[in-house]
Amino acid sequence: MTPTIREERLKIPTVHGGQLFLRCIEQQESSRAVVLMLHGLGSSGDVFIGEGHGLANYLSELGFTCYVPDLIGHGQSWPHISRHLEHSVHDIVEEDLVRIFSQIEKTLNGRPLYVVGQGFGSVLLLSAFAKHPLIQKLTEGFVHFNARRSTTISGASHRLLSKALWRKLMNGVGAVRGDVPLHWTSQANQPEALSWYRTFLNWSEGDWVDEVDQFNYAAKIRALTLPPSLYLASRSQGYWSNTADVREFMRELGTHNARMLILAKGDGNLRNYNSLSMLQHDDAWVDHFPVILDWLNERIRQQGQPV
Repeated sequence: MTPTIREERLKIPTVHGGQLFLRCIEQQESSRAVVLMLHGLGSSGDVFIGEGHGLANYLSELGFTCYVPDLIGHGQSWPHISRHLEHSVHDIVEEDLVRIFSQIEKTLNGRPLYVVGQGFGSVLLLSAFAKHPLIQKLTEGFVHFNARRSTTISGASHRLLSKALWRKLMNGVGAVRGDVPLHWTSQANQPEALSWYRTFLNWSEGDWVDEVDQFNYAAKIRALTLPPSLYLASRSQGYWSNTADVREFMRELGTHNARMLILAKGDGNLRNYNSLSMLQHDDAWVDHFPVILDWLNERIRQQGQPV
């Protein structure tokens, strides 16, 4: 029998007069765990839903409560992206994510919370984890999809590509348009705020340090105890999803219970996935989504809770 799924839509006020759009997707019956899913650049919460075919749909049908926010300027959050958008990456880490976690905390009722990030969304989540005790207290595990912070490991070809395409061309077009047209590539489906994109580039090619208060995220993360983490990466040598960069990101976070899964036909999967299809393609439901389910269930059992 197909479970009855309900969707609740919330709006969370944040700085600069903005409103974060947050969807809660769950069965009518009570769930055993809660999962927060944060999208990356050039995307929105829809990447986890995908017309009913995404990871949030899969997990909610199997008894998890899934919270899926749209960051400011994306999806149904407000305001929309423009050259006048005041919201910065610092605001996301310092304000938005804390407010989202605080909202979710009210509904946990003793259930564990697991956190999923797509691409740069994982970097934002870990930045907030480094800074805020509330997020450290609530997070029982991370799942990362094509998450990478730096491109320093993946070679000279990436540095040349970055300078020619991502840093010069995309920056120049973004300065004219008022946003960066990441949806022109196969890795995204909507434009991105220019200031966020520049922070992404700076962190990709330099240190992981807050541009406003100079907080050193890398140093703080290594001083903390990270919860168990699952890393999924597409078998790619591209700028956005290089497996060497994903491994380096896992290493940079310090010693922790970590597992990495590479998704590609040559590694036994049904297809070669990219940053979008790995989260919402129909094949993912029988390919790697069950691996994520097993990993989550293992974490729940280790905490002594029924699965």
